[in-house]
Amino acid sequence: MKKLKTIQKVVLAMGIIGVSIGIFGRYQTWEYMEYFPFFYSGITMMWVAFLPQKKSCSNPFKRKAAQKS
Repeated sequence: MKKLKTIQKVVLAMGIIGVSIGIFGRYQTWEYMEYFPFFYSGITMMWVAFLPQKKSCSNPFKRKAAQKS
């Protein structure tokens, strides 16, 4: 596992808390729309924390320069 920056650790911790609230709500018989947003957003935050931190974006639809022959 790679070393995480401070902001990535914060986002990961927020995701873990969100998932925990979602699981807690599920077993405390909350309504579906009361616990699912916490669970879903927590899972998303946990995934986002591990995205690459590149400064340049790659666009697959960008036209490449014409090759000179």
